[in-house]
Amino acid sequence: MEVTPDFNICLTHKGAQPCIRQPYDINRINTFLQEAHTLHSRIADLTRELRALRPSYLSTAAPGSRRNAQNGRNGSREKVLTEKEKDAIDAQSKHLIRELNLAIQQLKQAEDLRYDAESQIATRKRQKGGLGALGRWAAGNVPAAKTEEEEREEAARRTIKEHREAVIYYLQKKLEEAGKLQAGIMEVRLGREVEKSKSILYKSRHGQQIPYAAEDDADLNGSFSATKNKRSIVNGYNPVLEDQKQRDDRPPELTQEQQQLFEEENTAMLKHYNSQLDQISAAEKSIREISELQSTLVSNIQLQSEHIDQLVQDSFLTTENLGRGNRELKKASERRSTAQTFFWATVGLSGFLVVWDLVF
Repeated sequence: MEVTPDFNICLTHKGAQPCIRQPYDINRINTFLQEAHTLHSRIADLTRELRALRPSYLSTAAPGSRRNAQNGRNGSREKVLTEKEKDAIDAQSKHLIRELNLAIQQLKQAEDLRYDAESQIATRKRQKGGLGALGRWAAGNVPAAKTEEEEREEAARRTIKEHREAVIYYLQKKLEEAGKLQAGIMEVRLGREVEKSKSILYKSRHGQQIPYAAEDDADLNGSFSATKNKRSIVNGYNPVLEDQKQRDDRPPELTQEQQQLFEEENTAMLKHYNSQLDQISAAEKSIREISELQSTLVSNIQLQSEHIDQLVQDSFLTTENLGRGNRELKKASERRSTAQTFFWATVGLSGFLVVWDLVF
């Protein structure tokens, strides 16, 4: 809901200038907002890139597969990434998130230093007013009441501080969302890799067979059938049949070629699962790193939120207690202290001695 016209009417009734929309120019704003604008643009670009790469990143199709070629002919821009490309995306994203987090922290530290420096300058300026240290001693070390101009300057500093704290909080929140997006797609990738490994293991157990194993099984079944038929014909004990039975019960020996082929299959399967295990371990390590970074971002956001709440509360308390403090300062300045009495007595005595010396 647009409330600017109503707000302008209220300003006109109060005798103030209405709000006029100014053309946006990045070069006209202060350095803090320029840096914040740059960080926000980089965070937005990172989030946009992660969302654009999500389908390709989570695709389980092999690069150069038939499915990928069909997508290319249909005009789809989806590109199947290799494992190295996915790992490079993970490393680049984590590095960029850390870099942005460090830049936000540096921006916050610079703002804190600026606010502290301005506060110290204002305090020194007030202390140098009037007679300086002699005036404060004569007034009994009672601080003078703030003028209306000093109160406006302090309120302006506090307002700028609150606004910039809110800007930093917004940047940290956006960076946290980007970190959650990165962690989410990495977790999905890890889950799919685990499921893919389980599927390959199931197929290797039930779908693959050793060559010539089927023929050996068929010959073995034929031998058992022949033995059964002979046993059914001869009712008595026959040593020849018993020897044949013992030979048939022994498993057939693999040829050297079959043993070599079996060893090669086992070696290839072992290499494949070692590669899968390395990929899963790398993905788990990346997820742990991004989770630690995510925890750091969340803690920073909580501290920033608490700081903003404290600033808002302090501003309300300052406005409420400002009049009370000024009244107490005025009452304290009206009361004559021992230092004031001694000072004026010294001034009077010195003046009397000077006049006495001039006259007599």
